[in-house]
Amino acid sequence: MRNFTNGMYRPHMMRPAPRLPSRFPAIVAASLAIAVAGLAVPACAQGVKIQRLGGGRYMTEMVRQISARGLSQLSLTGPSNLGGNITVIARPTDSVRMEMVKIFKAPSEEMAAAWEQEITFDLSPSGSILQVEVRTRRGAPWEGTNWSARVELTVTVPFNWDLDIKARFFEFDLAGPFSSASVHTEFGRVKLEKVAKRTDVTGSYTGIELADVRGEITARTSYADLEVSGAIPAADKAARLENSFGPITVREFAGAIDAETRNAPISLSEVVLVGSGSSLRGANAPIEAEILEFGDAQLEIRNGNAPVTLKVPRSVSARLNLSVGGGGLIHTDGLTIQTRVDLLRTGHLEGVCGSGQGLIDIDVTGFGQIELAGK
Repeated sequence: MRNFTNGMYRPHMMRPAPRLPSRFPAIVAASLAIAVAGLAVPACAQGVKIQRLGGGRYMTEMVRQISARGLSQLSLTGPSNLGGNITVIARPTDSVRMEMVKIFKAPSEEMAAAWEQEITFDLSPSGSILQVEVRTRRGAPWEGTNWSARVELTVTVPFNWDLDIKARFFEFDLAGPFSSASVHTEFGRVKLEKVAKRTDVTGSYTGIELADVRGEITARTSYADLEVSGAIPAADKAARLENSFGPITVREFAGAIDAETRNAPISLSEVVLVGSGSSLRGANAPIEAEILEFGDAQLEIRNGNAPVTLKVPRSVSARLNLSVGGGGLIHTDGLTIQTRVDLLRTGHLEGVCGSGQGLIDIDVTGFGQIELAGK
């Protein structure tokens, strides 16, 4: 672990907690307990080394390490009145290492020492699951004040573990390889990479970044960015991406995708579409997609009061069904489209590119336009 003494990280040893002599009468012990509750016990009395960071900030730290034998899943929960950073890193190791730093902005070192006791860290193996819980009581002393407390937790686990995380107000950095990852949070950020089988990240007011994920993929958030790169969903199931009042950005993707947002753009680039079930839906949401390979894929796009721009290979083989609302426009470029004269009508284009193996179905209601281009 590290500390910040004089602006540098320095190792230290934690002092053992003092024990009351057996000759102390019960009334003296009770008086000391009352003093702790009253936040008046000096730092040294708590047996915890308090490090001063300057600016009224203080820090404590703790390290624990256990064998990973028989374990394959990390279940981590946190309170709703504490924030900070949680990092989980997969390594080629046969143990689990946890480093916990508590940082306080407090009026005094004595107060920081008392607050340190308000945050507990429970570690409990249960079958194949390692349960980790960070706790604080409701009505913690820093709540509703200009003072604060936060936690920085770093957990190192073996390769290919399953993650199950439930905590609000934290920023997560999760670096695999993991077998699966489930994260449920609010008011934070999730950065997750290298998952083999299943990814499920759900939050609100939470930025989500997924990279190099495989298998079943689900990500939902609102009022924040949702970004996916290097993803390959399961062959029989589209990646499900959902946002509201926040953009969706997808890069270097291969498979089927089901993405939906409103009042924010959807952007796809370097995408290889595979199979059926791909859908892009928006409301007041500009949609722009660049498809590198289309094959026999089927893509449905629905939007309202915003433009749709779709770029596909010039050699695309697909049936086309394009429609816009009153006042909308359809523009095509770089594609050879066979159309039937008897199907031509205002605001609608129906035709075939190549032999029509795949399907491109776009409908824009309200004010909006469609631009379909071959490249």
